[in-house]
Amino acid sequence: MSEAQIFTPVRRQGLLLHFGLALLLLGVSAGSLYFATQAAVGAYFVLLLLLSVLLLPPAVLAAYRGYALLRASYTLERDGLKLRWGLRGEDIPLPEVEWVLSAADLGYALPLPGLSLPGGILGRRMVEGLGLVEYLAGDAETLILVATRQQVYVISPADPREFLSAFQRVMEMGSLSPIEPLSARPAAFVQNVWGEPFARVLLAAGLGVMVVMFITAGVLIPGHGPVALGYDARGLPLQAGPPERALLLPVLGALTYGFNLLLGLFFFRLPENRPVAYLLWISSVAAGILLFAAVLILLL
Repeated sequence: MSEAQIFTPVRRQGLLLHFGLALLLLGVSAGSLYFATQAAVGAYFVLLLLLSVLLLPPAVLAAYRGYALLRASYTLERDGLKLRWGLRGEDIPLPEVEWVLSAADLGYALPLPGLSLPGGILGRRMVEGLGLVEYLAGDAETLILVATRQQVYVISPADPREFLSAFQRVMEMGSLSPIEPLSARPAAFVQNVWGEPFARVLLAAGLGVMVVMFITAGVLIPGHGPVALGYDARGLPLQAGPPERALLLPVLGALTYGFNLLLGLFFFRLPENRPVAYLLWISSVAAGILLFAAVLILLL
């Protein structure tokens, strides 16, 4: 076996689940924001605003898990094993592998990490008899354990028997030039982004504008008269409503900032795509400044 063999997890069910959940949460978030613009100011209005914001983090998490599953792979080479799951990557030299075993042959039920779903069995936990175990798997029925000197990795190739057979052949052949060990984690990626001075300035500026806009709106709204949010087809101001509706502008700014932040992180991964990330983050700052100006015009 001289060429690398690429194994992938079962994807269909996990992709449908995670991307479907992400779309559902985003739809409810957008709908909540829309109905907030139509609702009378009160507890219902505040609830809709909070709902539109609070549903975004789980929607992003579901979308990322779907993306990670789509890109997941286990590459077996004569000199090592390369695990990829989203922003998580691990290169294991062959001599570091102590044993490989199907979870079905473990002798007891392998406990799964919290929030495990089809297509997203991820996380780290201590397991009695195994020590530290990291899960990079998608299907609880095809789990395989790869033990190294440091910890145990749990993966789920779609064809576990073929993976075990291929690994046995690799072990029999032996390694000629072990691959270099590598460990890439999402937290390290975020640190790399924050370590770029220009990116740090843009992200901090965008966040700062959002915070100042929320504080300004909160200070100016009490005691302010009715405000009109927009104009009709004839260019005349819409019917004025309670000043609390001006909170829609900071919320819209926060949603824009969050969307551009995540999309920018996606493009930032590759050096040739970083200008796109910078443009997105610049647009977040510009949009925040414009919305802040609108808040001042409405409330001053």
